Amino acid sequence: MTNKGMTRSIMTRFLTVLVVAVMATCMVPAAAFAETSAELQAQLDDANNHLNDLYDQAEQISEQLNDTQVQLDSTNQQIDQTQSDIDAKQSELDAAQDTLSKRVSSDYKSGGVSFLSIILDSSSFDELVSNIYYSDKVNEADADNIQKVKDIKEDLASQKSSLEDQKQQQQELLDQQQQQQDELTAQANEQQSYVDGLSQEVQQKMAEEKAAAEEAARKKAEEEAAAAAQAAAASSSSTSGPSADYSGNSPLSGDARSTIVSTAYSKVGCAYVWAAGGPSSFDCSGLVQYCYAAAGYSVPHSSSALSGYCTKPASQAVAGDIVWRSGHVGICIGNGATIEAMSPSQGVTFGSVSSFVSAGSPS
Repeated sequence: MTNKGMTRSIMTRFLTVLVVAVMATCMVPAAAFAETSAELQAQLDDANNHLNDLYDQAEQISEQLNDTQVQLDSTNQQIDQTQSDIDAKQSELDAAQDTLSKRVSSDYKSGGVSFLSIILDSSSFDELVSNIYYSDKVNEADADNIQKVKDIKEDLASQKSSLEDQKQQQQELLDQQQQQQDELTAQANEQQSYVDGLSQEVQQKMAEEKAAAEEAARKKAEEEAAAAAQAAAASSSSTSGPSADYSGNSPLSGDARSTIVSTAYSKVGCAYVWAAGGPSSFDCSGLVQYCYAAAGYSVPHSSSALSGYCTKPASQAVAGDIVWRSGHVGICIGNGATIEAMSPSQGVTFGSVSSFVSAGSPS
């Protein structure tokens, strides 16, 4: 990408996060008074909706930050490789210059090869022509070789300079995104304080319901994880190949998919933390990366990068597939269900494939 193109991209993404931050600021409601529990509950529902909106906006920024970090890491690797190439060419240049220097020094000490000596040492006209020709060619070859290495080294230096500019722009974008992330986190914390300040009776009731739901989810996770492991074991011992739910027309084996799904189940109830990759807290792409790592697959910690694996409609997702929509990813666990790192208020929990656009898995 040219510097002009990179600058345009950075400005576009910066304006995006700036708009998100402004929208998020407008979402924080002012405190209000209520006389009845019904009015208080309505305020609490509205406050939670605003809080989830803030979390959604913050997740978008977090995933953009993850993607920028991936790009910055790649640029740093390219800079290191280019510097290594420059060092190699410098060694080659030094060797060529040393060879030429030794030849010139040797010619000087021995009196050199004069045009007269070439004539006197030639036994025929043809030999004379040949001696003059090869003498010139040796000198030309030395000069051409040195110039060629110099040209390559200069080209590599130019490439490194461009990469350094690109790195600086990516670092600036990363800093801007981090600033927006911090601002959104502060706003979310303020909104969370507002939610926490509402009726203690309503909050207590919500906590009891949440605890009951989490307990039911854990029990369901244990049962379905056991069933998935049993199905995978039966599939691996069968001569007819893996079951349809775990095949997905993908190179991933039934055992790998079972491991991915059972790992996702084991993380239900864990906390959501931006940029976290486990083992006890995750963001959305961090959970996917952790589950695939458990099955021996290395995938990026970036929803944008993970979208590259999702080449089929989400409606065709099978257990173990990655499911994707803009700014968010999850793990399909079969039967149209998912496990996702949703938001700080929901943590790692169950969702639906229907909320996603595409699906797939690494080849």
